[in-house]
Amino acid sequence: MVKEKAKGQKEILAGNLATLQFYKRMITVSVFIYAIVKWLGGFEWLDVILSVSATIGLSLVYGSMSGAANPSYSSSGALVSAGTDLNMEGGMTDYFKDLIMVTCACLLLSLISHYFWYLWLVVPGFALMKLWTSIIKPWIFAPAPETPQDMQQDTGPKKGMRQTKQKKGGSNNSSFNQPMSAFNLR
Repeated sequence: MVKEKAKGQKEILAGNLATLQFYKRMITVSVFIYAIVKWLGGFEWLDVILSVSATIGLSLVYGSMSGAANPSYSSSGALVSAGTDLNMEGGMTDYFKDLIMVTCACLLLSLISHYFWYLWLVVPGFALMKLWTSIIKPWIFAPAPETPQDMQQDTGPKKGMRQTKQKKGGSNNSSFNQPMSAFNLR
């Protein structure tokens, strides 16, 4: 199996800048097209509310993605860290990219029909599915912890010996047959 060469900080920085530029263009073009078409063709208040919330959501997600990829430099100006690799698979930034793509698709497809805003329901649906499969289901259906065998074997014979003593009951040394008194403390 061939190992993939590890990326250096400069390659990560260049990749992050290209990724941020791509998603910034995607957001700008989709919001611009939506605004021009709705401005020329007329709009309803539902359009305004949904498009403003989509634009706010896009700016928050893009800001989070940009903040995660924020590079840090030393006092001499040398690159210390390129920030989080936005092109790494399996991280939080993958979800940021997916949110941007779904929201841009909702904006552009809602120009055809208002029913395409329902596509936004994919996001909480996916979040619930991930919550169920990653946290809730394993927690609910986890096998019960096994008790150690030593504890089960120790309690078994002791309990049995107590029961046999109680059944005999004829012994004078048994504390069960003697009356209780405050002065008789054996």
